[in-house]
Amino acid sequence: MNVELQRYELLANPNPSKPVKSKAPAISETLSGLSQRLKKAREQLANQPEASPAVVQQVFQATLADIETSKAQIDERLKETHASGTKIGKLIDKKTSLALPEYSPMFQGQEASAALRRTVGQHLVRTGALRAADIFQEESGTEIDPEDVTKFEEMRTVTEALRNNDVQPALRWVEEHRAYLESRDSSLEFLLHRSEYLRILSKSSSSSSSTSEPPAALGYAERHLLPLYPRYPADIPKLFNSMLLGEKLSSTYPELASPAIHTQLEDEFTREYCAERQISHQAPLKVVSTIGGGIALPRIEKGKKIMKEKRGEWSHTEEIPVEIPLPPEHRYHSIFTCPVSKEQATDVNPPMILQCGHVIARESLHKLIKGQTRVKCPYCPKESDPRQAVQLFF
Repeated sequence: MNVELQRYELLANPNPSKPVKSKAPAISETLSGLSQRLKKAREQLANQPEASPAVVQQVFQATLADIETSKAQIDERLKETHASGTKIGKLIDKKTSLALPEYSPMFQGQEASAALRRTVGQHLVRTGALRAADIFQEESGTEIDPEDVTKFEEMRTVTEALRNNDVQPALRWVEEHRAYLESRDSSLEFLLHRSEYLRILSKSSSSSSSTSEPPAALGYAERHLLPLYPRYPADIPKLFNSMLLGEKLSSTYPELASPAIHTQLEDEFTREYCAERQISHQAPLKVVSTIGGGIALPRIEKGKKIMKEKRGEWSHTEEIPVEIPLPPEHRYHSIFTCPVSKEQATDVNPPMILQCGHVIARESLHKLIKGQTRVKCPYCPKESDPRQAVQLFF
């Protein structure tokens, strides 16, 4: 399917660097060539004002034939593009054997419908599609809060600067919100200065073959990194030592040579910015579509089908009968799985820490007691008093 998708994309949006096998050239090439030939024919007639009618008729006939040829090439290209798109649809039907589930109509009420439109509008603003947001607002009659536009424009301006290796807008934001960041024990300021310092150090190393200390990097470190030493006593010395390592930096401190030092800044800033604004750092509509439509729904439908074939029932309203594997970025709370029963802890069956320090679920602890006053830990030889077991909160 990937091959067909790439072919369809190249047919619909030609890329000169990636030619695609086709019976006809790209539509843009055909139109461009036709335009040039029409201009040439017009100039030919303009330069021969006294040309005989036979010559004029010959030029017009050649031009009409050229137009017909170009039209045939465009039709052939459109035919290939349409055939490729149809093939993709058939491949999707073949790959997705499960029929789409049918649910009762949703968002029918006025309040629910307004909430849906408001969510879509906020998503467009948050993702930077301001033109689309304006059109959506106009056509749907949904009013988007100007404050939302302002705050997300500010966030997007800083993240775009970070994408272009410019940390100054982010540092200005950090200075304005220093009290809040310190209350959260945020490391954003250190991460920004570390990235900028390593970038300056890299430029100094590439511009000079001398092993002496790069003055620009040293000055930056003294001004911005040294004051952060009390909070980062293990990291700051490594950064100062890196000035003496040169090309050996990647082997001595591989974590400082990793591109993640710079690429993680955008996500870190977004997280702190959204926390200060008391909003989710992930776009809610994207999270819902990713987890619900892309991960959970296919597994739930498959589980329902299997249960229906086995004549089983979905009796638990607070849990689903199948496991939904969530990617790390969508795990919003700690999950404890009992090492004895292999079941996840719940409010009714919470994790309990024994005197030896190992943790098991409460139901597993009760099974180990069996009327005894002491229980042996299933993971070490120590015995514990079950009455001294304490519920553990994550």
